[in-house]
Amino acid sequence: MKRQLTGALGRSILLVAAVLAASLVAVRPAQAITNGQPDGNRHPNVGLMVVSFGSGPEPFCTGTLIAPTRFLTAAHCIAILQQLDGETIGVTFDPRTFDPSTSTVIPAVDTAVDPAFGHDQGDFHDLAVITLQSPAPAAPAVLPAAGLLGQLAAHGGLQGQQFTNVGYGAIGIAHGGGKPVLILDFMRRFATPPFMALRNTVLKLLLNTNATGQGGNCIYDSGSPVFLNTGRGDVLAAVVSLKADQACVANGFNYRLDTPSARAFLGQFVTLP
Repeated sequence: MKRQLTGALGRSILLVAAVLAASLVAVRPAQAITNGQPDGNRHPNVGLMVVSFGSGPEPFCTGTLIAPTRFLTAAHCIAILQQLDGETIGVTFDPRTFDPSTSTVIPAVDTAVDPAFGHDQGDFHDLAVITLQSPAPAAPAVLPAAGLLGQLAAHGGLQGQQFTNVGYGAIGIAHGGGKPVLILDFMRRFATPPFMALRNTVLKLLLNTNATGQGGNCIYDSGSPVFLNTGRGDVLAAVVSLKADQACVANGFNYRLDTPSARAFLGQFVTLP
């Protein structure tokens, strides 16, 4: 089963890279929080998507509750599963290390991928929504108003701004005498990478932990939230979509949620601000 899952993620890498080939170089699906701290109950609406192929749930991607039964993640997390058979999907909001025998998993009853995903090289539409069987035990995240990041950038409001990555993925990569090994415990963690650049649909953050000491997303953090603190609470500004290298020490590419295309998809599932 693990070989099957690894192969699926490998095909996902090719799919997402093809979508972005016109604008980004050597990109791969992003997946975890490096150099972070245990999140505890700071972000109870951030959950771990788990997938079972018949032998019990295994970690797959991260995401965020945006309505009592709506869970937002990356399109490439769901699109690759649509190519497989027999899997079941669920979400756990347990902040501790994921344990199939003790972590409460809410089953999914439906999934929806932005229909433009994979068909638009200028806007990769990397959003998907999982509908849960029952309400999650947390208050949904607050979505951004239309054009929020663009308005802040126009007045210099993003310069020096730190964002908050939250996810369950790899906390680092061990380099020894052989092949690098991911350090994984699937506990919810957070880090605060700084702003780097804003593009039409992408929020770019600096993840170079060697140079800055900051953390950020890595393996198993696809779909995880990027929060902006507005002074009146956290706003879910973007979803982790891509990273630039396998070592998780370069730049994070996050799909903005304040754009017209993102809002057109999200508006089908929630009332937007």
